[in-house]
Amino acid sequence: MRADKLHRIVWFGLLASVILSCNVLENIATPIPPTGVQPSVTSSATAASTTATVNSTTQTPVPPTAIQGPVIAHLSEGQAIDVGYIHMVDTNQGWGIGGLAQARDHVFRTQTGGLTWRDITPPEPAPAAGTAIDALGFFADSSHGWVVYYPADPASFPSAVRVWFTADGGASWMYGVIDTSGVPAEFFTPLYLYFSGSQNGWLLVGVGAGMNHAYVVLYSTRDGGKTWTDILDPSTGLNIQSFSKTGMVFVNAQTGWLTRDAQGVDSTPHIFNTQDGGISWTRIDLPPPAGTNGWFDNNSCGTYSPVAFSAQSVFVSMMCLDNATFKVEQDFLYSTSDGGQTWQSFPLPSGFKVADPPAGGLFFTDMQNGLALGRWIYRTDNGGKTWSTVKQVNWDGQFSFVDINTGWAVASNAGQLALVRTVDGGGTWKEIQPVVAP
Repeated sequence: MRADKLHRIVWFGLLASVILSCNVLENIATPIPPTGVQPSVTSSATAASTTATVNSTTQTPVPPTAIQGPVIAHLSEGQAIDVGYIHMVDTNQGWGIGGLAQARDHVFRTQTGGLTWRDITPPEPAPAAGTAIDALGFFADSSHGWVVYYPADPASFPSAVRVWFTADGGASWMYGVIDTSGVPAEFFTPLYLYFSGSQNGWLLVGVGAGMNHAYVVLYSTRDGGKTWTDILDPSTGLNIQSFSKTGMVFVNAQTGWLTRDAQGVDSTPHIFNTQDGGISWTRIDLPPPAGTNGWFDNNSCGTYSPVAFSAQSVFVSMMCLDNATFKVEQDFLYSTSDGGQTWQSFPLPSGFKVADPPAGGLFFTDMQNGLALGRWIYRTDNGGKTWSTVKQVNWDGQFSFVDINTGWAVASNAGQLALVRTVDGGGTWKEIQPVVAP
């Protein structure tokens, strides 16, 4: 059970597929004004320079000025769609990844709070018959977004990967190319795509797995996605190559955090911090939970869900399973205000499971007010010292909140998918039936 759970988290991360069976509560379709989507592709410049010495680089080839052959076709107006991933930037505007029959190959944008969606899929070449591709995205605001496509079949390995980017809400797209031929790999599975600002971004890709290792390559861009550099791979950055990576976040061009779960092989749970844009990572061991004695001798613990407000202020969750049965789970919230030199820790509510569902997690508006999101939803107003119960739901969810009260979830249960919304911090949820707008 535990290995299955962790495998899902690692390879699907924040893009985990989520599904639900629940009653339709209400749907009020409000069309948005039509806007012509005319994708455009421009050539990239040479690889961007970094602010520190790069151990291993990948020369980025110049993309063609136009995509040859058929591309992913936009869906028809009025067509019902499945939104498998949602990221809202305010109460009305947001982004989604999904498609038909729970596919994950289209990119959508809403201006109606999720009621209707415009298909703004970039002109990615359509996959060959009998194959499928998935998309992973990062969306900074209502205008800026990045999307990378990769084979849905892990056994397939692309020789080059496009990272599409837009600065006008998907009205037009350009792309940079990642040359993957220089890194020996078993597969190519993007895990985390993250940008701090409009220029500095990172793509962490899983390329191999086995006993006690989960090989990754970290690509970086300094020009908004036009060019990408291999700054860390299995031949470098050896200290992060073992064990499952469970979260990645950057607060600026230099400072980032990476969590992982050693599944008890390494007895001390830890996180990694970078101060040079991801080229090198320093391990930071976490202290035992406050008030415990010999905790790490009796429990196997890993770190998850980093939430960073600055280079100094960070939250991270820790999942622990008892060494005797690996069935008794106790989870904790850790926070630091001095960049990881010292930590506070508090128990997370017993109903909340850090790693189940894989797309749940933590949402904080500041260092005091936040939500723990899963099948049990809890709220804190004192940095995690105490929690109040908000709601128990009967579905797993990938959540997107824009404030402490307003949020959406791609909800799942028994292989069914639904999009739901709350305006009271998760106390009540109303279903939305998304359709394609003009």
